[in-house]
Amino acid sequence: MSEGAEAAPRPKPEHPILWVARPMITAARQFGKSLVRPSTIVYPYERLEDPRFRGEVDVASGKPIGVGEVWDNYRGVHALNVSTCISCNLCAFSCPDLCIDMVTVPGGDPKHPKKCPQIDYGKCSYCGFCSDACPEGCLTMTTRYELSVSKRSDMVYSPQKLHEIFARKLPMNPIRLERPANEDSILLDPPICIGCNACARDCPTGCITMLDIPKATAKPGEKLPKRIWKEPVVNDSDCVRCGTCISVCPKECLFWGTRR
Repeated sequence: MSEGAEAAPRPKPEHPILWVARPMITAARQFGKSLVRPSTIVYPYERLEDPRFRGEVDVASGKPIGVGEVWDNYRGVHALNVSTCISCNLCAFSCPDLCIDMVTVPGGDPKHPKKCPQIDYGKCSYCGFCSDACPEGCLTMTTRYELSVSKRSDMVYSPQKLHEIFARKLPMNPIRLERPANEDSILLDPPICIGCNACARDCPTGCITMLDIPKATAKPGEKLPKRIWKEPVVNDSDCVRCGTCISVCPKECLFWGTRR
């Protein structure tokens, strides 16, 4: 400190009584305000679901407020339309929390049982990746947020339970149905393909057709490879880019790429 500068005076210590009196005065002031306008929301009879009630709440005993109105980007419990699900597995593939399992649902072809997503909400982070990836728009997210249960096993929602939520016609988030312009296509490496039909057999949308190709003529001393002289042709307009054909191909002759 330079010479001539005066030191700042120390604050006077508060009286010990103020240590007790000041919090009590604050509590009494808040209590007085609550008599005029209560600040407690009695859930579930009163709710703050509508943005209009964030700034000003009109509390009436036993009268719900803002019920059924939520933000446009709110993500709650999923709803599943089992009838339009194609078992493409994209929802489970895109889930970062690994909370979606594909389980068999009653009905359908016994040789090719239908599988639909089952969601464990004990792990779900409500990111919405699954509903964005669903090509048929059969899995979306509703405005329901109440998930209180007494057992952890009740947090697992089967496809049938998700379909019941769909049947209630709850408000749902908009579904992304448009594909990005730079999306890759499924391409074929013909010399490696053996025409085994695995891709067409397991395609959930049936967009792969096995077409006959001319059988090659063996040169003297050359042995033709053992194969079925068919090759898969993918209909891009029906393909949902689930990658099932690529995963089941035994020769890895199907791959992602840009069609020229």
